Amino acid sequence: MTTLPPSLSPSHSQTTCASLLQELQVIWDEIGESDVERDKMLLELEQECLDIYRRKVEMTRKSKADLHHSLAQIESEITKLVAALGEHSFSFSRGKGTLKQQTSYIRPVLEELRSKKKQRMKEFTETQSQIAQICAEIAGTGQSMLPSDPEVDESDLTVKKLGELKSHLQELQNEKIIRLQKVNSHISMIHELSVVMSFDFSKRVSDIHASLIYPANGHSKSISNDTLAKLTGVLIHCSKRSKRGYKR
Repeated sequence: MTTLPPSLSPSHSQTTCASLLQELQVIWDEIGESDVERDKMLLELEQECLDIYRRKVEMTRKSKADLHHSLAQIESEITKLVAALGEHSFSFSRGKGTLKQQTSYIRPVLEELRSKKKQRMKEFTETQSQIAQICAEIAGTGQSMLPSDPEVDESDLTVKKLGELKSHLQELQNEKIIRLQKVNSHISMIHELSVVMSFDFSKRVSDIHASLIYPANGHSKSISNDTLAKLTGVLIHCSKRSKRGYKR
């Protein structure tokens, strides 16, 4: 239990009150205040003191309730973070002691988990952004269709889920490499045919997609389904014409 300072101890308060009342009696005697008025003023003083104590008790009771609520919120958030991050081996307790001591003990645990979540969210966002980027390149939807920040399911930030996303990203990256190789191969073959058949290589290829001849800064050649299909179409068409020319 907290020890009251000497100035607030009951004995000191009683002594102070008695001294003040004695002084008040002297003043009343000098004024000539009636007993009725004296009793009335004493009752008012008593009521004012009670009101002050009551307000202080209510304020302290509210502070206690706020601390309980804060602790409950911290524990609830920790539980959700543990589940979201998949930290199933993680255990925590609020410890012992006063409510303030328990809060001080458990808050660093929450901050640590928040930091983990922030880092994990960053990894998810980066991975999902790269996935969306490659998917857009394959679909040919372009940069403008990409969301500025992909939505991350904050209820599942487990290492397992992140691993699945990274595996998917690796598959897409491999597919992108294969597609780019096909694009370059088709372009090379069309160029060879353009020399033989004397047609405008740059115009023919850039009509399919400008990036095939003039790639924009920071962006590779188009590898979309549409681009590959058109390159294949041009290649087949030119090959047939070339064969017909040889037959003649």
